[in-house]
Order: sequence, then structure tokens, then C-alpha cells
Amino acid sequence: MPKQGVFKAAERGRKLSDSAFREVRDRLRLELVELQQSVRAASRYPVIIVLAGVQGAGVVDSLNLLNTWMDPRWIRTHTFDTPSDEERERPLFWRYWRSLPPAGTIGLYLDGWYGEAIAGRCHGAPAADFTARLARIAHFERTLADEGALVVKVWLHIAEARQRRLAHIHSTDAAFGFRASDASWPQPAPYGPYTRAAARAVRLTDTPQTRWHVVDAADDNHRRAALLTILRDSLTAHAKAIRASDKADKKAIKIQKNAGKKAPMINRGPLARIDLSRKMSEVAYAKAFHTRQARLYELQKAARAQGLATIIAFEGWDAAGKGGAIRRITYALSARNYQVVPIAAPNEEERSYHYLWRFWRHVSRAGRMTLFDRSWYGRVLVERVEHLISGEAQRRAYGEINDFEQELTDHGTLLVKFWLHIDPEEQLRRFKEREKTPYKRWKITADDWRNRKNWPRYEAAINDMIRATSTRAAPWNLVPANDKQVARIMVFDIVIKALETALKGPRR
Repeated sequence: MPKQGVFKAAERGRKLSDSAFREVRDRLRLELVELQQSVRAASRYPVIIVLAGVQGAGVVDSLNLLNTWMDPRWIRTHTFDTPSDEERERPLFWRYWRSLPPAGTIGLYLDGWYGEAIAGRCHGAPAADFTARLARIAHFERTLADEGALVVKVWLHIAEARQRRLAHIHSTDAAFGFRASDASWPQPAPYGPYTRAAARAVRLTDTPQTRWHVVDAADDNHRRAALLTILRDSLTAHAKAIRASDKADKKAIKIQKNAGKKAPMINRGPLARIDLSRKMSEVAYAKAFHTRQARLYELQKAARAQGLATIIAFEGWDAAGKGGAIRRITYALSARNYQVVPIAAPNEEERSYHYLWRFWRHVSRAGRMTLFDRSWYGRVLVERVEHLISGEAQRRAYGEINDFEQELTDHGTLLVKFWLHIDPEEQLRRFKEREKTPYKRWKITADDWRNRKNWPRYEAAINDMIRATSTRAAPWNLVPANDKQVARIMVFDIVIKALETALKGPRR
């Protein structure tokens, strides 16, 4: 798309006669209904349609048209007004992530995530901030598209003179006058500044995977036919691309499985440098434990008062003590201000969304703490070792996770990540102890023993994960956990230090 004149081609005032529109209308409608049903039946990917444009270009009419011509049971329409208090207390894209449609359905977005950004620029947001916001939007859309979502973005455009005529007609027409004065659908700035900001948004977020389609909307028939054709062609092309992608992924995963059987796994990464020999006596532990619990309680109160949101993610080997560490931390906290989120294999509903969706739903609001017992890192651990995703998807996931965590920390959320490390001998001892102890027997499953057989492959995956995702904003904390007392006190110390540091800094 050229850097200048993004909307010029859409100001020609193209027309389509009533008879010509009737010729294509019924055919397009039938094709769209059939395509929607095929998307629904496959339940392989979601469809995300962003409809935006200048005031008077027919955005609302187009949205209503799609809801009328397709099956509305599988369409969810979304608009985003001024963020609520709950939304402002979470990262910028939290409300967009929560609204995403599951696989097999369509999410229809009026202005999408662009309306707020463009309005902000029109109301004086610095150009650098606007550009950064658009870059974040491009990342967001790319993340969705990389996981198979179809993202269709349509900008409906009319020339300024046409907009003025429509505004005059509507303001003097009894049937439309209420719309002209309705403050719920304003264009946030005069035509010139608004379209300049919109043109920049279109240019900087138009990518091969998430293209913008600019439609000349001066004539209703032309606009409607163009919109339906764009959607028909996009659905058709995407279904073909997804079939080819699935076939390629299956082939790549098969090659990975065969290669994994032959390649030796050698631990030469960050895990090899963890000192597992450290010990702590029961007496020293008891004293340290109570002191740290009292300090953590004080810090949680301060975090609540200052509106500091905290997320603590626990990863580690089976039987490494994640649950025990979490329980000791929560002993010190007010139950009103924290939640523990245990993560298992995704259920049917969760599998129908992007893999990060189920974590975004639980992001802490201001002043509260969320503790994850396992986390989004299952994407690059379990799914990698079990050959559930291709090598390309694994590599891509590192960047997606880093972006996700950057979004959290940019908002001001404190993010603390732990890897609890034990050696194979200690794990075996704990497994056998669990089998012999009635109240612990439920903790040991066939999957634990099967995962143990994959220790070398998990070790390689963990080392790669630490290297790729230990960032300045969200570093990994590697905890020696052969001795549970050492691990628990170390976890306390790291959380306390992180809270103390965060509470000294500026709060949002």
C-alpha cells in the first residue's frame, strides 16, 4: 500500500445500479452462508472482522448487513467504549483478548482496537505514542493470524464533500436526524485530522497476514457488494491456506518425532549451573519462614493501597514443590486480594481459543495478586516435548510469550517467574514417597511417570525456554529445590525483594 493517498482511490464515487446489485446479491449471500457453515463445521479457526471508516460511510449499516445475511447465532458483535475501571486496571489489550471469538465463529468489531487509538491521536496523543500503539496492534493481530485466525479489516471511505452532504441530509430528515445528533457515534475530530490519523493507522498495520481493504462507500450498493465480495474471497482463500498449513505441520511434526529419537540430549544450559547441594535446618527454616511471612503480609497491604498488580508464575519439574511453595506464600496473604490459578491441559472450550486466551482472562487487576501453578510456558514445554506443535510454532511462541509479558510489565504489573529445579534422583524419591502416603497418593499419576521417561527432552526444552524468555522485564528465577526448605525461603526472598523494588517505583 503506497505511503501517500491511502484513501484516494476510494473517493471516486463508484456506483452500482440496483439491477446489477440484485444480480450479485443472492449469489453472494448464499456463498457466505455456505462458507460460514464450513467454518463452523471445521471449528479450526476463528474469523475476526474489523469494520471501520469515516462517519457517514455506512459502517453500522454494513455491520447490520452481515448480521442479517449470515447466521447470527455464530456471530458476536463488539464495540468498545471508554474503558471501565476494571479494564483500566489491567493491560491495554485485556478487553480485546477477552472478546476474541472461539474457533468456528465470527467476531464482528465496530472500529475494533483502532477506534480508541485514532481518537487518542486526534485528541492530542503524541505521534510517537500513536506509532507505538499501532506497533502493538500489529503485534496483536500477527499473534492471532499466526495461530490460524482469519483477520479481515475493512475501511469504508467517502470524500469530505460527500460526508458534508450526508450530514446535512440526515440532520434535516426526520428518519435520520436522531443519528446526526447522537453523541454515541461521533467522529472524534474534523474530517482532515481524522483521516490523516486513520491513514497512518492503515499504513502501519497493513501486513501480508492482516491486510486492510479500503472500500469506496459513496454508493450503498457498491459498498455492500464490495464488502461481501471481500469477505467471500477472504474466507475462501483462508480455508485453502489452512488446509495447506495443517498438512505442512503434520509433516514437520512427523520429521521432528523421528529426529528426536536419534538426537542425544545433553544438559549444558542454565539448569546445569544450579547448585542443588544447599541445605537448611528445620530450626533455621522455622525462624526464617515466620519472619518472611510477616514481611510479605505488610508488602501485600502496601501493594493493595498503591494499586500494584502482581503475577507470580510457578514452573518446575513434577514433584519439585510448586504447590507447597504456593501454599506457604498464600498463608501470608489476605484471601480477598489473591487468587491461585492451577493450569492443566486445556479443556474443550480453551482449545477453541488462542493458547494465551485462558491466561489473559486471569490477569490481576490493580492491587491484587495472581499465582499460576504452571503457566503459558506449557506451550514451549509440554507441547514441544509431546510433539503437539511444529518447530516453527515453538520458535514463534517465544516471541509471542515475550510480547505478552512485555504487555504486562509495560502496564505496571509486577511479574515474577520461578523454575523449581530438582535432579532425577530426588524426583524418583518423592514419587515413591507419594505412592506410599495415602493423603499424597492422588498427586502421582501415570502421566508423571511417563513425563519422567522424557526427562532429557524436557531438560533441553527448559534450557531453550530460559534462554529465549528470560528478559530484563521478566527474568527467570532458578530455584534449587532438592531441599524444600531452601526452595521455599528462596521463593519468599525473591517475591519480597521484587515487591519492595516495585513499590519504590512510580505507580500507575
